[in-house]
Amino acid sequence: MTVPPARLEHPRLLSVQPVADGGGSERALIGLIREMTASGWDCHVALPSPPALADEYRDAGATLHVVAMDRLTTSGSPARWLRYALGWPRSVVALAVLARRVGAHVVHSNSLHCWYGWAAALLTGRPHVWHAREIVFQSSLALRLERFLARNFARRVIAISGAVAAQLDQTNVVVVTDEADPVRFNPRRAGTFRRREGISDGVPLIGSVARLDTWKGFDTLLDAFPMIKERRGDAELVVAGPAVPGKELYAANLESVARSMPDVHWLGPRSDVAEIMADCDVFVQVSSEPEPFGLVIVEALACGTPVVAGNAGGPAEILAATARDDSKAFRAPGAVVPPRDPGCLAAAAVGLLPPGPSSTEQRRSRRALRDVGAGNFEAVFSSVLPTRSFRLRHRWR
Repeated sequence: MTVPPARLEHPRLLSVQPVADGGGSERALIGLIREMTASGWDCHVALPSPPALADEYRDAGATLHVVAMDRLTTSGSPARWLRYALGWPRSVVALAVLARRVGAHVVHSNSLHCWYGWAAALLTGRPHVWHAREIVFQSSLALRLERFLARNFARRVIAISGAVAAQLDQTNVVVVTDEADPVRFNPRRAGTFRRREGISDGVPLIGSVARLDTWKGFDTLLDAFPMIKERRGDAELVVAGPAVPGKELYAANLESVARSMPDVHWLGPRSDVAEIMADCDVFVQVSSEPEPFGLVIVEALACGTPVVAGNAGGPAEILAATARDDSKAFRAPGAVVPPRDPGCLAAAAVGLLPPGPSSTEQRRSRRALRDVGAGNFEAVFSSVLPTRSFRLRHRWR
């Protein structure tokens, strides 16, 4: 009979977060940290700069550290790639020093495109867990390299959806989905956003919240909105989110189009995302490329808001699973439509709108369309903890 290794009283995790832009990977990491700290882990996060979400990290229980890291992108210039290559060894050494200093037992890379964590873990002899949050469609060469690294330099690879897992070697991959924070995302948030923005309580409201990138489908949504207005003349649209760095001109062009259209509220970056979602009657996120997961979709469903999503990748998985578990719901959790098809998007959105006027009372009385369950991150990280004999041989100060 095999005796399991003794459980560390306070295991320590070092997560390497290669960008600090307040995007979905950071919000998901904060949720992971919240679960891990509740299970007794001491969580540290290395970021390239002080994050906009610093308060959220600290509320979740994380200790933050700034380590110089460049962002990996296939759209970068040759000079940027050269800078990344030249700076990579320095960043890896800095992360290894940090891992030793905080006494990390596990190193965690919070993106498939984070190429620092595996090397820092190798230098320090710590187990490495790689979080795959991307469907890699930009470069087949990058995908082959990341498949190799994840297979050979990670004890476990956490894939955020079946679609992400399918592109990787399955030997060390486990699928663990991210979940919404039920304290922030719930139907009781309805009423505040509309009142603040002067949007009528009874207006059928369609919303979309995401970082503004070329593949997020906002152009298709704006093309679809006149078709929606033909069928529901009282409908209005809200769009919120910051531009992805480097895509500011694209975002400015979208904003110009949106502001020329009646009943479109272009909000820009917002911190009241939960209130926006709870006050919408339909949430839309139909990207032109398959989404790896779709945390905003989970968050909208937690607010009781039905969703129109793309028919591939993580969103299709989310809505399929929600529909199976939703026998007690008063309405469908949402609909999937093909990308780049404004007609299908418009028809699906209109079909999910309430037949009559909306109201705060109705929105607050909705039940969540996705039950928020506990994740299984702690079990994954605990499974790679070093044995007691290894720890005794490698005591770090």
